[in-house]
Amino acid sequence: MRTSLLTLGLACIVAASGLTAMPAAHAATAATNTLATGSACQLSIPTTNTGVRPKASGLRNESTTTSNFVICPQTLPNATGAGFTGVYIGLYSLDGTSRDVTCTTVTSWFGGATQVYSSKTLAVSTTTGYQLISWDATDFGGTAGAAFVAMSVTCNLPPQTAVSVFQGSYNYNIGT
Repeated sequence: MRTSLLTLGLACIVAASGLTAMPAAHAATAATNTLATGSACQLSIPTTNTGVRPKASGLRNESTTTSNFVICPQTLPNATGAGFTGVYIGLYSLDGTSRDVTCTTVTSWFGGATQVYSSKTLAVSTTTGYQLISWDATDFGGTAGAAFVAMSVTCNLPPQTAVSVFQGSYNYNIGT
């Protein structure tokens, strides 16, 4: 039986184009969030002489005279890109008086890499809802929209202020 040169040539072209024309598979992602109430935060330096209390409405500094440092640990997501695209903390005033709240977040993998800190201050005055401080990769020398690892957010809560929520946004891999 003879195989024609034309049939053999076509078979080679089809095989070659099938190997080279396959597009790369890209994973589909969905933007999603982790969210925790402020009551999941804790005193950064534990003591029994404080007005800081976890409540259903968040972690509240009910003292009328003393500021306290609180820390809110971030739960690292199972994310595409291995990190957050944004980190947020919601703050409110217990008495409506405007007070500056300074919060700091830190990036790195459990102390294995160089840690980078970013601090921001917000004048918190609302007693209804909350006001947000937010961080993204640009706050740590990265590119907007890029993933980063945030270990925690630490705030110096002035008297009569509270943490309502803290949140991390990330891209979740939902398949191809």
